[in-house]
Amino acid sequence: MQPLNACWMTIPQWPKAPVRNVFHREQEPMPVPDDRLPKNVHVLVRAVLDLPAGPCSLYLSADDYYHARLDGCWLGCGPAPGYPSRYYYQRYSAEGGRRAVLSLHIYYQGLINRVWNSGDGRFGFFLRVESPAGEVLPVSLRCSLCHAYSGETTGYDTQFLEDFDSRLWPEGWELPAFDDSGWEAPVRAEWADYRMLPQPIENLQWESLLPVSVRKAGEGILLDFGRELAGMLCVQAVGAAGQRVTLRFGEELEDETHVRFRMRCNCRYEEHWTLRDGCSALHPFDYKAFRYAYLLPDSGVTITDCRVRARHYPMEEEKCTLHARQDELGAVFRICKNAVRWGTQESYLDCPGREKGQYIGDCVITARSQVWLTGSTRLLRKSIGDFTESLRVSPGMMAVAPGSLMQEIADYSLLFPLLPLTDYEFTGDRSFLKTCYPAVVSVIDAFSAYARNDGLLEDVSMQWNLVDWPENYRDHYDFPLTRPVVGHGCHNVINALWYEAVLSLERIEAILGLPVGNRSVLIAASYRKAFFREGQALFADSETSSHCSLHANLYAACFGLLPDSSADPYEALVLDPGRICGVMPAYFLLKSLARLGKRRTLYRLLTRSDPYGWRNMLREGATACFEAWGKEQKWNTSLCHPWASGPVSLIIEELAGFHPDPDTESGFRFEPDPVCSAILQDFHLKVPFRGNQYRITKNRNGVLDIERMCTNADP
Repeated sequence: MQPLNACWMTIPQWPKAPVRNVFHREQEPMPVPDDRLPKNVHVLVRAVLDLPAGPCSLYLSADDYYHARLDGCWLGCGPAPGYPSRYYYQRYSAEGGRRAVLSLHIYYQGLINRVWNSGDGRFGFFLRVESPAGEVLPVSLRCSLCHAYSGETTGYDTQFLEDFDSRLWPEGWELPAFDDSGWEAPVRAEWADYRMLPQPIENLQWESLLPVSVRKAGEGILLDFGRELAGMLCVQAVGAAGQRVTLRFGEELEDETHVRFRMRCNCRYEEHWTLRDGCSALHPFDYKAFRYAYLLPDSGVTITDCRVRARHYPMEEEKCTLHARQDELGAVFRICKNAVRWGTQESYLDCPGREKGQYIGDCVITARSQVWLTGSTRLLRKSIGDFTESLRVSPGMMAVAPGSLMQEIADYSLLFPLLPLTDYEFTGDRSFLKTCYPAVVSVIDAFSAYARNDGLLEDVSMQWNLVDWPENYRDHYDFPLTRPVVGHGCHNVINALWYEAVLSLERIEAILGLPVGNRSVLIAASYRKAFFREGQALFADSETSSHCSLHANLYAACFGLLPDSSADPYEALVLDPGRICGVMPAYFLLKSLARLGKRRTLYRLLTRSDPYGWRNMLREGATACFEAWGKEQKWNTSLCHPWASGPVSLIIEELAGFHPDPDTESGFRFEPDPVCSAILQDFHLKVPFRGNQYRITKNRNGVLDIERMCTNADP
């Protein structure tokens, strides 16, 4: 589909305020808010469509978001978050030869956060209806402000809680017979003409889930859905007008009868539903991340139905599975898969609760897991486009994109080149890689401003230098990582990541047949000269430090900077019980062990049973991988955080030996390691790759073997 020139519509009451620019460098002042702009605005729109015979097309978009139904039947929601310079729209098919009613529930949040580009004054919707021949059809539109929703914000100003009043909800408004004669006609939005792009991803997958257990708990009802999920609780109840039901949601229980709705991840999930007379239905709009729900109805109120409408980016359960009881390896795989399922919506989210934001660093791990689990790079490409578009705001790239919250993290920007290289590994598509090349060059050019004559970066002050998060996982890293301005000097981790970013640029140039630079050679030599300590045979944290932290070595080992003679000292370092890192750098740590041929140690750490591994999450009741190794190891731990999903790709690639390789005819290399074959006693893996399904099991000789099972519909 080609881009559409959009005429946007909004409500007559919308303020005639100029569009507010919400974009700026993180350390620059935020634009002054416009008090004329309302927040938490819900609007209902009815469109009467006279559809000629044959398959007709509906094109929909909104700012911030819409839910759509056709003649009362669910159609879809969207659009995928994007910058105003690249709005997305979706196309739906509708059978013609009839009069139909399209109902849109559109929403403007108005908050500055990581979810949408809201708070800018752009509010409205776009609708285009085409006949089977491509003619634009006339549409009769009516709209009405909806006052049924109210509530405070939760998370990091992530969303408004939805205290819902059924007395203010026009029941049946989405059906053809509804009388909308009292509604108003929408008007053309002041910011009407914006170029829009077809949604580059699939529509969300929705599941209707019943609780696995329902029981009386105190004066209320406790629902357990069996695992962490992302969705909306839909309830029906019978009562008198004005009676209420209190709803509480949480990822865990406080005790046998209470849901922890004041969640450790900084979300407070408590809402109040006011009933109309007789039968009422709860109509939630935004989604939450939870496992448990608690319903506390007023006396005399009867709950008649309760289920979750769960949502996530499409993932077929049987496409990628692992059965391995040994050392709970299969269970580790499952909690990682579940976190990717619910943490992948129209973007790769850091978590589906507290922030709902897409970070580059998280993407490097989550995207690789998600591509293995689905066999598709469509969402990966969308994320690359989001971060590329953020170069309009910062030449060094924003850490989170899209969204109106401005955050810059040097570590994450330097990891960006790994994203287009991941796509190339799985697809072999040079043409797409070529479109990514200018963005990689832009990032390298931006950081070159901090480069010394020896090639190393110094005083990278305009962006947060993360190293690891939370701070207690930094292994006493010996460099002042102050915010907003980092300490002066030249430190290790940023330069290890800088080396890999430059090396990745050179790899891309080689793949594309472009002139290849050799800057990485200078950086590698200078890195070893500045940070290597002969006495310990390891790298130190900074030029002036003698402290050799785990972080100062894990990236160096992963990216090939560690001398071969230091492989054993490095292995001893990572096995030191006092040395820990967070779940994100742990992915690179385990990759480094594979690079050094230390797969027995890789397996040992992947399946470690102390407080600093994935099995500790299982011990603490995880159904999705956590933000930290344990609930109490971070002050605001999210219990669904797919940046900890590294075991998905580590198991497939480093244990099973299935490596994407676009230079081979099949697109992959199958190189099972003898050590892994000896370790893995019970191992059955299914993997989608390039339109085929593969099964990896242990053969009669005790060696991992591969078999092509079938061809998938989706390459």
